[in-house]
Amino acid sequence: MARCRKSNTNYKFISSLILICILVLYFFFAPGEESDLPVTVSGDDMYVHFIDVGQGDAALIQTASGNLLIDAGTSDSIETLTDYINALGVETLDYAIFTHPHADHIGGATAVLNTYTIQNVIMPNAVSTSATFEKMLAAIEAEQCEVIEGKAGVSFSMGEVQVDLLAPVSDDFSDLNNASVVTKITYGNVSFLFTGDAETSSESEMLEQNAAKLNADILKVGHHGSSTSSSVKFLSAVSPEVAVVSVGLYNEYGHPHAEIVSRLEDTGAAIYRTDKNGSVVIYTDGTKYEIQTEK
Repeated sequence: MARCRKSNTNYKFISSLILICILVLYFFFAPGEESDLPVTVSGDDMYVHFIDVGQGDAALIQTASGNLLIDAGTSDSIETLTDYINALGVETLDYAIFTHPHADHIGGATAVLNTYTIQNVIMPNAVSTSATFEKMLAAIEAEQCEVIEGKAGVSFSMGEVQVDLLAPVSDDFSDLNNASVVTKITYGNVSFLFTGDAETSSESEMLEQNAAKLNADILKVGHHGSSTSSSVKFLSAVSPEVAVVSVGLYNEYGHPHAEIVSRLEDTGAAIYRTDKNGSVVIYTDGTKYEIQTEK
């Protein structure tokens, strides 16, 4: 009897040990698992950081040939944004794209302009009477940045990374959201589409002008997942494998709206949200990509 009990104890111990090993391997190697962010940049990989700035947008793209910032969050998230960029050791931005002059996208722009060396600023032909916008313009002038009008047809490269602007297609917009600079970034066979707050009217113009260009592996979902964006036809043209929603926890707008989440699920895309996942980093060698999340 004693030997029988001892055998059961060993069996339970070995089974528990195996289970622990499996769990350890899962947490270390499962894709999309949480990790300490930002991750260390190395080699020729491109790193795309969707930074958790609450109810706003900010993304940093690091390449072997330079850095690109798309939007700068809110005024409340300035410290979060600069701490994140500083942790990466970034001091120079080759390009900064401020998609449109709403405070949740340019709230930290002045601080960014005053903190880092920015060679080129890209923004649409759209203005605002807000103090935030005026301060940003003053900082751009003070820092003597080269200003490029953000509109469809503009393109440039950073080494092997190609950047194409797909919107705004025209200057005929009644809402500043539709002035949003829409940016497609391609590295090898992997592509990202950043849509700012572009709404359905801007999406329709892009579909009419060059629908084939919209296809992308990773989509930064328009307008924080608002129902004013992400039409069925637009999502069909993009056909993303991954959708990232930059959104604040328990935000007053109810973003992302349930119908948009449902549409994204219908595309088969894996959905990541900064309110639930924290900052999201996608890094690629131009052939495949991997995802890490803050939580």
